Amino acid sequence: MVKVALVQLSKKHTEIFGTFIEIFKKNNYELTIYYDLDNDPYTFLKYYQKLFNIKLDIRPTNKLMDDKSQFNFFIFTSSADDVRMDPWFKLPENSNKCIYVQHQAPHWKPYMKKNILMSPVIDSPELRQQKSSYIIPFYKSYDKMHANKDQNNFAIIGAVRPHQKDKDLSLLLELLEKYPDENYKIFVFMRKMDWRVISRRHPFLKNNPHIEFYPGLSTEKMIEKLKHVKFVLPLSKQNGWFYWQRLTGTIPLAINLNMPLIMDKKLAQIYNLEKASITYEKSLCEILNKVLNIKQEDYYKLIENIVIYKKEQYKNNFQEIEKMLN
Repeated sequence: MVKVALVQLSKKHTEIFGTFIEIFKKNNYELTIYYDLDNDPYTFLKYYQKLFNIKLDIRPTNKLMDDKSQFNFFIFTSSADDVRMDPWFKLPENSNKCIYVQHQAPHWKPYMKKNILMSPVIDSPELRQQKSSYIIPFYKSYDKMHANKDQNNFAIIGAVRPHQKDKDLSLLLELLEKYPDENYKIFVFMRKMDWRVISRRHPFLKNNPHIEFYPGLSTEKMIEKLKHVKFVLPLSKQNGWFYWQRLTGTIPLAINLNMPLIMDKKLAQIYNLEKASITYEKSLCEILNKVLNIKQEDYYKLIENIVIYKKEQYKNNFQEIEKMLN
């Protein structure tokens, strides 16, 4: 039996574990997860145990070196954890056993000979010379469709940090200023500290009746709230980091929950999501009337396209992950 260790040495990125759990469960691989679960109130792992109806073997990271002889492969789910990895995993004789998930191309290091890229925009001459696979962290096991077609609730998920070059709050501000009287709500989900910082810097986030704040929710509570959302907004900054450096986690979270996106046309083309989203060229204001007045059959068609898209992407993920384990 193939025995695989999924290793996350820092407090992040458990959202991508669903893809691996689904595929390894199908293949009857023996999976062990090394992650300090009790230190992360936002973990996805408790949610995944319910979704996949599985009791995950989750061990603290300080046990990894004691157990290392048990496994055929180690998948480090964030290559940015380079400084936390024991030197044993970086030895040339272990390079075939160790697979590194790349969330940004600059995180690659020369000892990383086998790589899983989380987006088609993650690219570099060095990665092209290594054994690399490209996946998007989707899973097809979630088959629910929520009764949200008549609710004009939109969601913004994840941090909007002042120093980052990924999300564009001016898109939201323009929408609120131009359409103050339309019937819609925008649910904002982020961690408490991120919310304190960004709402202080942008007071309009706290003082607009269209916005409802849900800072600091656990993953399970956030997903329950998302069931009342009609569309998800990545708010991607045009030509920002999401276009040339990394994946926005908003995309897989929305698609995995069968929720259509409202997104920039160029970003939708990168991920082949034009049929599973409503796109704009430069501004959310271009499409608000279309979104608010979408016909029921058109909305359901978007969801149908999401399901089809996920099944196709699952096949790719399956093949690419299998390639890494050979």
